[in-house]
Amino acid sequence: MSPYLVTALIALSVFLLLLAAFFIVRYLLRNRRKKTVYRRSFVRADLDLVKDTEQIRGSGSLKERSGKQGRGRFYAFGVLMAAIFGTLSVRLWGLQILEHDKYVKLSSQNMTQRVNVPANRGRILDRYGNELVGNRPSITVTGKRTLAEDAGLVQRLSLVLGIPVGIVRRRILDDSEGVQADHTIASDVPMESIAYIREHPSLFKGVNVESRTVRFYPYGSLASHILGYTGPVTEDFLKGQPGDEPSPYMPGDIIGKDGAESRFEKILQGTRGYTDFEVDAFGRPTGEVLAEANSQSGDDVALTLDANLQRETDKILYDIIQLVRSDSDNKDCNAGALLCIDVEDGGILASSSYPTFFPSDLSRGISIELWEELTSVESDYPLTNRVVSGLYPAASTFKIFTSLAGLHHHMITDDTTSYCTGYWDAYGDEWGQRCWIHPGGHGTLDLEESINWSCDVFFYMLGAAFYEQWYALRDIPVNERPNPFQDYLATWGFGSRTGIDLPGEARGRIPTAEWKWDEFSDTPEEAMWQPGDMTNMVIGQGDLLVTPLQLCNAFCTFIREKEVTPHIFNHVLDSEGNVVVTYKAEEVVERPQYEPRHHDRVLEGCRRVVAREGGFSSIPVPVAGKTGTAEVAGKGDCSWFVGWAPVENPKYCAVCLIEQGGSGSLVAMNGVIQTFARIYGVDVGPITIWQNRNER
Repeated sequence: MSPYLVTALIALSVFLLLLAAFFIVRYLLRNRRKKTVYRRSFVRADLDLVKDTEQIRGSGSLKERSGKQGRGRFYAFGVLMAAIFGTLSVRLWGLQILEHDKYVKLSSQNMTQRVNVPANRGRILDRYGNELVGNRPSITVTGKRTLAEDAGLVQRLSLVLGIPVGIVRRRILDDSEGVQADHTIASDVPMESIAYIREHPSLFKGVNVESRTVRFYPYGSLASHILGYTGPVTEDFLKGQPGDEPSPYMPGDIIGKDGAESRFEKILQGTRGYTDFEVDAFGRPTGEVLAEANSQSGDDVALTLDANLQRETDKILYDIIQLVRSDSDNKDCNAGALLCIDVEDGGILASSSYPTFFPSDLSRGISIELWEELTSVESDYPLTNRVVSGLYPAASTFKIFTSLAGLHHHMITDDTTSYCTGYWDAYGDEWGQRCWIHPGGHGTLDLEESINWSCDVFFYMLGAAFYEQWYALRDIPVNERPNPFQDYLATWGFGSRTGIDLPGEARGRIPTAEWKWDEFSDTPEEAMWQPGDMTNMVIGQGDLLVTPLQLCNAFCTFIREKEVTPHIFNHVLDSEGNVVVTYKAEEVVERPQYEPRHHDRVLEGCRRVVAREGGFSSIPVPVAGKTGTAEVAGKGDCSWFVGWAPVENPKYCAVCLIEQGGSGSLVAMNGVIQTFARIYGVDVGPITIWQNRNER
């Protein structure tokens, strides 16, 4: 039977028993009064005192009424007492029986005090075991936010710690570490300051000195966007933990906020330990340890990154941007990305995004001033990982995949050529479009030479052919009409996430007639799908958007002739250095469709690009690649280059993007040349910005 049902029955029984007892007592008292009132002597005495008969009658009537009112009050009082004693009985039953275990536990807790011992986070290593993120001890001064109410204490802390009063107060009131947690007032505090605080406890009541472990970044800002950063757990995070099990986190805990720190949080976090002390009535430890459990450090995570190559790509990207900015025409160039992937398994060898930041500045919480600085327009958003989150037109690098689409759908055949005069006006002069060589043009070109010279006119013709195929089905509603061109591009991963094990990846966009109608529904004159939408998309312009990772991954799929998921995870090491988990590459079942001879034709065009440019002549292995310059409304051109080596047995694929490079695709080519030079250990000379050719 349910204990609550038992409680209810007991309460009812007690109430009824008390009520019955009340009526029994009432009955006995009433009988006793009757015997006393009607004794003969009592009656004579009353009759002798009263002379008037009417007075006697009146007195009797009044006494009768008073007796009835007294009985009513007595009954009400009895019911009230029964209810009170019944309630007390039920409460005593609940305390003694139902909630016995609970109050025993609370009583035990009042006799003990638990001190939690945080676990060290696991390290983050590169593929060769070099430490990218470690831990170091830090002496920290902390306290509750109520300390801010004591102006004198805040002033003393300011003098001892050498921090302005306003900053001390702001740190005490900062709730980024949790409202209930001790707030960090200062870290890495000198020992003389710690000694003074401990020698004068009466002056610093409520101030704690703790030895904490903080994240250590031996290479500074190296691979900061891949590694991410840590920060105090928030109240919203604690409330949002799923499941019925208690959260493994407590206010004040440090967790991963971005990058690998966030993605591999469960592996890196570890398990907290504790020590239970017996305390006296004032909460002071008696010295006796009742129970304890050692903390367990998190496991180490090894990434696919090569720290040495990463250091080089960070520097290469920075040097290219600074060289471009030295030209007064390109002073707005201040951002870019450089990525190198292991072609065989999709592992990220190096991933650089500029501008960058120092994770150590964020590891104990972000101040308002620093947050505003990192998210301002003037800073070019250094927290943004442009490799996975930056969205750009793909420009002529996209012609590789539009060529394969044309071959797959037989829009391009073995004898397809175009004649380029530098201008294309198949839809009339009003809709005319230029080639990047204008005036002049390329003359007559086949597919391979159109890829080599990146001739826009050849691809305008291809885009028009796909548009005419789509327009021929105008009797079918737009949302039901097939889009073979866009559907084929989607098989290469464009318009969707690659699935890399990093947070914040963007999807990109492949525009369609349906998308455009929804996007510009408020302006119907702009919502119609026009021939120019298709002819712009085939050259990587228009509303098409890709990320550097998407583009590089698509090229990896093309050159390895199979599709795998890009990743940064390599393996996990336990506390003894044993490998306990290893990444296993899984080939994607659904992959792009193309004939081997079509693949070879496109590959030949990419070979000719590198042979024509000549910048890779010092690289000891054959290289292929594709250039591109993306036009962005209201900004300077973005410079692209994608290359891979060796051509016959590809091992490395690299992509470089320079925002507002202004010097054409050959600016970004420097990033790939210098990256391959570092990989193969050759000297290709300094970075050189070649003449602008406006090649798209």
